[in-house]
Amino acid sequence: MKDFQLPAYFLSYLERGSLKVTCDGEPSVDFIAQDDLRIINVLDIPIEITSRPGLIKQLSEAKDLAKNLQQQKITLEIRLKGETVLKLGEKANPKLAKIITLSNHIEITDLKKLKKLSDVF
Repeated sequence: MKDFQLPAYFLSYLERGSLKVTCDGEPSVDFIAQDDLRIINVLDIPIEITSRPGLIKQLSEAKDLAKNLQQQKITLEIRLKGETVLKLGEKANPKLAKIITLSNHIEITDLKKLKKLSDVF
C-alpha cells in the first residue's frame, strides 16, 4: 500500500466553505473556512491509531505549516468539541508554548485537551 499524505498547505487555498465528516452516521469532524480563518473541529474520534509520534514531535513538525499560514495571513484553529486547543499561523499568540515549539506561530490554548487529541492522532 502506498503512503499517501495530503499536504496541509492546501488550507491556504481555501477561502470559504465547510465540510462535515461522519462515521457510521455520526458527526466526527467539521472543517470550516471563512476568509482568513480555518477551523478543524474534532467532534468524535471513532478510530484508534496505534503508531504515532509524541506531542512534542507533532508540534515541532507543525512549525513549517504554522509559518506558512502566518505568511499567508491565515489562522488555523484546532478544536475539540467546539473548544479551541491549538492555533497556528497569523493570530497565534505563543506565550509559553514558544519554549516548547520554538515557534512564534503556534499557540497552545488548552494543553490537557491537546494532549487528548495527540494521544489519538
